[in-house]
Amino acid sequence: MLRLLISNGVRIVPNNLTIIKRYAGHSKWANIKHIKAAKDSQRSQLFMKLCQRIKVAIQEGGNANPNSNLHLAQAIEVARKQCMPIASINNCIKSAQADKSKAQSTWYEIRGPSGCLIIALALTDNPKKTKDSIAPILKKMKVAFSSNSAKHNFEHKGVITAKPPADITNVEDVIIDHAIECGAEEVNPNEIEERVYNFTCDLNQLHIVKGKLESLKYNVLSADFEFIPKLKVALDDNQIEQMTLEGNLYL
Repeated sequence: MLRLLISNGVRIVPNNLTIIKRYAGHSKWANIKHIKAAKDSQRSQLFMKLCQRIKVAIQEGGNANPNSNLHLAQAIEVARKQCMPIASINNCIKSAQADKSKAQSTWYEIRGPSGCLIIALALTDNPKKTKDSIAPILKKMKVAFSSNSAKHNFEHKGVITAKPPADITNVEDVIIDHAIECGAEEVNPNEIEERVYNFTCDLNQLHIVKGKLESLKYNVLSADFEFIPKLKVALDDNQIEQMTLEGNLYL
């Protein structure tokens, strides 16, 4: 296009420039729409994942009352922190209550590169069919199902990630005392952020420990249930890429 403008002389450049601006505007608008569509898709997938987690919590906890179902209370809190609308959360709970299918939480154990072990949770009314659907994906990633040995290599714990109050200068001296006072079993520096700590506790004590930390003016960044490996395996960049699954998986 630039060559065409030069070869046709200076006098017609202004008109062509006008056309270029118009096309540029059109292209920009198309890009904005494309970005918005991509973000909307990501948001939709995130909400589907959060809704699935709420359904799992109701199934595991046996009821849809967050006051008595700790897993549901935590799932709702995570959804709110991800800006999921309250109406969507309520609709998800109603949908789970109305669902008469015999869906159940099923754990699949997977062995990856360098002998690393992975556990995956699915909510399904047909565990075998779901396993058969996952198998080709695992094969493509060059990993396979494990034979009921993975789960024993993890501890299921509550983990609260929090930042101490800014006025505490001797953090290392008081952090352990605060962990004991709040009922945490262990506290460790966060591996990514400075001046942020991970408090580990019993599953049933998650909300209690979180509340006590907040009463001590800690800024709680996250609180969730996690499977903590008893032994970690180091993977190189190629192995990490091998184990990366783009997007979320819905079967």
